[in-house]
Amino acid sequence: MTMSRRHSSVLEAFQNFCSRRELRYGRCAACNKPLSYTQRLCPLHPENEVEWIEASGRAILHTYGEYYTIYNNNMPVPYLVVVVELEEGPRLVATLDTTAGPQMQIGVPLNAKFDVEGRLVFRAEREA
Repeated sequence: MTMSRRHSSVLEAFQNFCSRRELRYGRCAACNKPLSYTQRLCPLHPENEVEWIEASGRAILHTYGEYYTIYNNNMPVPYLVVVVELEEGPRLVATLDTTAGPQMQIGVPLNAKFDVEGRLVFRAEREA
């Protein structure tokens, strides 16, 4: 497999899993180190393949931004774009489901879900 094919295959794999409503992250098959979503190869084992592991869906809010510009007609404004840190370590950009949950604060626990249109979104954990 050529390097360019390996690079593009990571994005394709992530998108394919999401289209099946599965949240997965890449991990080095040699050392089991989770890779960030921007990494295509393990820096210690670049010759090894990336394996895709199912994520728990639990995350912590790392940062967020509120958007007031319509970039997608299916997303009414304002909406929140978040960077979350998955329980397994990688950080990921997604949107936040604001229909339920407390005021957003950095560090609040979140859970992943897929909305009715199949987009990956995060929702604040509800207190028991």
